Amino acid sequence: MAKEWTPSWLGQHLTGSPDWRLRLDGLELALKVAGHTHRVSVEEESTYRVQSGALWTDITFHPGQDREMKVDGLPNAQGTTLAQALNVALLEKRVREDLSLLQTEHQTIDRWLEYKNSQEQACDLERRWFTHEQQAAVMAARPSVDARAIRTRLKKPGVAERLGPKASAIERSLAAWETDHRPAWATLNALHSERELKDCKHLLDRVESKPLTEEQARAVVCFDNRVQVVAPAGSGKTSTMVAKAAYAIHRGFVAPERIVLLAFNKQAADELKERAAKAFERL
Repeated sequence: MAKEWTPSWLGQHLTGSPDWRLRLDGLELALKVAGHTHRVSVEEESTYRVQSGALWTDITFHPGQDREMKVDGLPNAQGTTLAQALNVALLEKRVREDLSLLQTEHQTIDRWLEYKNSQEQACDLERRWFTHEQQAAVMAARPSVDARAIRTRLKKPGVAERLGPKASAIERSLAAWETDHRPAWATLNALHSERELKDCKHLLDRVESKPLTEEQARAVVCFDNRVQVVAPAGSGKTSTMVAKAAYAIHRGFVAPERIVLLAFNKQAADELKERAAKAFERL
């Protein structure tokens, strides 16, 4: 429904304003002065200005431009009504802007969550360790979003209602984006270790002349890209190295010709070579 405003007789004469009529119809604001009608869109807020003074409110179209058109003499009470009507008309625009931004941010977050999930699922399906490098790559791909701004927009009037169930989906995605995933990745690797210890028990028990200890077995199935095992002399480091090579080949992680076992001197290297040969014969 269209609304109209005109200056009061007293306001027009005291301000020296020409006679005018302002009409708001939907998102169109039309100002008729001296037989000419000037039109602007309410959504283009830089094209008009409504400013109240001590007694009267003035309206300016295209402020600061060569074609600026200014009228005055609208009583401030009616100026307040005009401002409120413009705000109501602008609300739809602002809601649309908020919806657009929220949907864009939601898509950005969800794309990253899908990538993170795909990396986790690939490791699970392929029975691989979720390495520090993979974790770092996932975190490096994590998009930068303003969580506070997103939640502020969700609380604005009309926004959550227009989004419907998507509002809750945005909250869930945002919470997942904020989560520290490192504990979950540590759990993922711990579960992987337990499964590998069980599924590869036959190999771990037979790879050396006697079954590996639990500590040795856990060192074997821990297949991060860089693993350091610290142990004293005679604790079974050589057995762990041999078993780790056998496990990598057994699980298809590494081709045999790409494995290098190094020892600190020739005697240790010869022993390592002999132990590895015997281990592969047993398997």
